[in-house]
Amino acid sequence: MDMGLAALAEEVEAALVLEADLADRALSVINGISADLLLSREDLDSTDKVLSVIYAVRPGWSVTIKGNATRPNGHWRCTLRKSSDRDNDEYLGIGRGPTLPHSLLASLLKALSFTK
Repeated sequence: MDMGLAALAEEVEAALVLEADLADRALSVINGISADLLLSREDLDSTDKVLSVIYAVRPGWSVTIKGNATRPNGHWRCTLRKSSDRDNDEYLGIGRGPTLPHSLLASLLKALSFTK
């Protein structure tokens, strides 16, 4: 397990807003995966953009989302797993966050921490 990625995911989970330094560190990981993934800081606050990264990095994975549409903290939770049919996935990403994009990003970083 890459403890640096796991720690980065935890920072994303705890942040109400992704400040420049935190966003840049997350972008470094995501944009470093593939030359095709060139996201900006603003993209990290977009559910569609983060989902497109999940699709590019883990195509076909199951995404489960739960949360409340409230501000400033919707208590979102996202689970990424290889298959929704099994409960014993080797690599799993569970992320939490105040916004849906944050929880998606945290879950992706956690999944990557196991496979990078």
